[in-house]
Amino acid sequence: MLYKEIRYFSKVTRTYRRANVILPDEYTNKKYYPVMYLLHGIGGDQNEWKAAKPEIICADLVREKKVTETILVLVNARAAKDDRTPENLFSIEHFRAFDAFREDLTECLMPYMEAHFSILKGREYTAIAGLSMGGRESLYIGLTRTELFGYIGAFSPAYGLLPYSNNGVTEEGLLGEQGLRLPKEHEEDTLIMIVHGRDDIVVRDEPVRYHEVLKKHGCKHVFYLMEGGHDFTVWSKGLSLFLCSVFGG
Repeated sequence: MLYKEIRYFSKVTRTYRRANVILPDEYTNKKYYPVMYLLHGIGGDQNEWKAAKPEIICADLVREKKVTETILVLVNARAAKDDRTPENLFSIEHFRAFDAFREDLTECLMPYMEAHFSILKGREYTAIAGLSMGGRESLYIGLTRTELFGYIGAFSPAYGLLPYSNNGVTEEGLLGEQGLRLPKEHEEDTLIMIVHGRDDIVVRDEPVRYHEVLKKHGCKHVFYLMEGGHDFTVWSKGLSLFLCSVFGG
């Protein structure tokens, strides 16, 4: 699979922003492909996911016929005028930049991708996934924009969807318990997958909390509890499991 760096204009930040696009080996504009957007953690950017070698994970699964050819987009989920990693990671201002990525993604990046690459349109061809803070945002974006995303993956998702206090930050929760569910019209045609490392001392049991709320609502989802901590041991495995579950794989 081939890497291509792109720059797109964001109406949200009023700046040009970067992302990395991974194209299938046999990519051609005569064929259309499903797309998956991958979000990084609190201290990362559009390059963090490279550590997992997603191009190799995906290409191997394609060769094994477990996954259809897919375009992967490694984004910068920090939608701020200055989208570099700040010195203070744990601030409301920093978290709000991540939250603002919902509009940056749906109003700016996704239209750019559809205009410049051969992408299948429709929620059944569109996935979002992320690690840690990116997992929080994937659930937030996916659950609030279900008309756009048919597949939602959260690997060690961070605090923020439900009320919490952690690392000196307190938030009421982006969704709250009542919002952490699928709307009725998409209860049967949306995949939600949460992956959590048994030894995670960063997000602790917050992913389990999300799982329990979804279960309480009777919201269909997949929850994996596996060996590992808050690291790419878990996230790489999570990506592999997620890829095998989307787009009819």
